Amino acid sequence: MNSDKQNIRRSIVFGLGLSGMLGATNSFAQDAFPNKTIRVVVPFPAGANVDVVARIFTDKLSKEINQAVVVENKPGAGGALGWDTVMQRPTDGYSLFYAVRSIMSITPHVYPKNNLDPVKDFTAISQVCTLPHVLIATPNAPFNNFKELVEYARKNPGKLDYASLGVGSHPHLAVEYWARQLDLKINHIPYTGNPAIDVMSGTVPLFLEGSGTAVPRVLSGGVKAIAVTGGRSIPALPNVGTINSFQPGLDEDGIIGSTWHGFFARRGTPEPIVAMLNKHLVKVSQDADTQKRLTEFASVGTGTSSQSLNTVIAKDYEFFGNIVRNLKIST
Repeated sequence: MNSDKQNIRRSIVFGLGLSGMLGATNSFAQDAFPNKTIRVVVPFPAGANVDVVARIFTDKLSKEINQAVVVENKPGAGGALGWDTVMQRPTDGYSLFYAVRSIMSITPHVYPKNNLDPVKDFTAISQVCTLPHVLIATPNAPFNNFKELVEYARKNPGKLDYASLGVGSHPHLAVEYWARQLDLKINHIPYTGNPAIDVMSGTVPLFLEGSGTAVPRVLSGGVKAIAVTGGRSIPALPNVGTINSFQPGLDEDGIIGSTWHGFFARRGTPEPIVAMLNKHLVKVSQDADTQKRLTEFASVGTGTSSQSLNTVIAKDYEFFGNIVRNLKIST
């Protein structure tokens, strides 16, 4: 009789233990990342160059992890609005930041009151691509290449305008830097949205635009390409020279005018989540179809390690901080 009671007791204990283990396993499965929509904050307007490229990666990432990955456009304040949006959300990996070189290395210096620090605020997940910018001009502009542009600006000091995405944006800093190096007196016209339509119509003659949207405009005849950034011409525009070819040092390897795109999570996001996202983004970035689609935008998929991009961030932050201070760009 005592033996039977002991067996019954063992069965009950075993059953309770198994139940607990199964419960824990089910809880683990339910909590497995990701089990709900991931939101990617893009600090640019819908349809802007960065947004167009970002959606290539979010769409592919969604299929890769079998979970919805949606874009939230939060333009404003040089990217600070999108930055703050992510910083107000939990460090659970469900709210990511899709940023470019200018947001992480220029905006914090132009908007010092916002106390933005890319190293302290974010951890990199992966740099997913690099791409150049194209200096585009209205079709009836009295210059057809960078040499002619410089000659025109020197003969007409203070009479040439250029548009940008706003004070402290990458197009503003890059063109202002080149103008300073070449002693050109040109006028900055900041926009809150993409000014390319006004360039097409002739309202403003010049704009440095990301290749993702600039190349299609050039190929359609809506604007003409004056120069491209980076170390070499791009296949889509083989006859358009580089800024650096006009004068070495203006844009060595595209450090001033070219950009990179990357995914970031708030600092404090669990390392396993960052590692898991990095694994999938590297795969997506290096996928043959992704590379083919990026080629249409003169972009190259990269897919780097988290640490590699963290290193780039620290270097760019210091480099562009010096330029912002030298140009005295502020809001």
